[in-house]
Amino acid sequence: MSGHNPIGLAIVGCGTIGRIRAQCARQFPGIEWLGLCDTREEAGRQLAKDTSADFFTTSFNELLSRPEVNAAMILTDENNHTSPTLAAVDRGLKMFIEKPLATDARESAQVLAAIEAAGVDARMCYTQRFRRRFLTIKERLTAGQIGEVHSVITRALMNRMVPIATIEKTRDRRNLTPMVVSGTHSLDMSMWLMEGKTPVSVYARSTDKVLARLGTKDSTFGLFTMDDGTIFSMNISWALPVVWPGAVYGIEIGIVGTKGVIDVEDTPRDLVL
Repeated sequence: MSGHNPIGLAIVGCGTIGRIRAQCARQFPGIEWLGLCDTREEAGRQLAKDTSADFFTTSFNELLSRPEVNAAMILTDENNHTSPTLAAVDRGLKMFIEKPLATDARESAQVLAAIEAAGVDARMCYTQRFRRRFLTIKERLTAGQIGEVHSVITRALMNRMVPIATIEKTRDRRNLTPMVVSGTHSLDMSMWLMEGKTPVSVYARSTDKVLARLGTKDSTFGLFTMDDGTIFSMNISWALPVVWPGAVYGIEIGIVGTKGVIDVEDTPRDLVL
């Protein structure tokens, strides 16, 4: 967005992430108008009060249609991204979309096609890309310092607080799996670091010994083969005991090239006895 143009920001979703984003937005001098939307009126009005928002409604269509709005953040629960995102696309708004794009693969494809056809400026909330350690890794790979990458492995571990909090909010749980909700971060990071490589096959298996009662999986392990023969193993478990210190994310990435290797550990391992 141009620094010379005032931003009229619509935030759809006033939950935990919506509160964080709204508070940051209110403090940013480039945002001259702030509107909020949530189907939970009490929570939404409270956030509107806390951030001195200019407008609140329970209808995302009403908010996105406001003449002041030229940008939107889609921060609803995971199952509810599609409709407000498509509505924002129809209005040509710049967008920041909380991950995942959608929890259903067909809806994800629909949203992506709409964004590309409209040519709108839309970004996913993959904040890991902006951390210094991952920017440094990207720079090394782009410079070819480890040669041609041919093998990549990721491992992400989380305790079960996140799936419990996420899944208990809805009865529509069929697509709220560890790979869709949280594994999307390590998937994006790996695909970004392997930029230019395209998956041609995927084989994955899951288990549900702990979280089956909530209608989701404990762990998913997948093996990707890329168009140039590179293999990529991506593994995630979000069913660790609640005493495990990684309530948010602990990820390891190993990248093997023809001339060297990059091995990064971004975990709370120093806290584990």
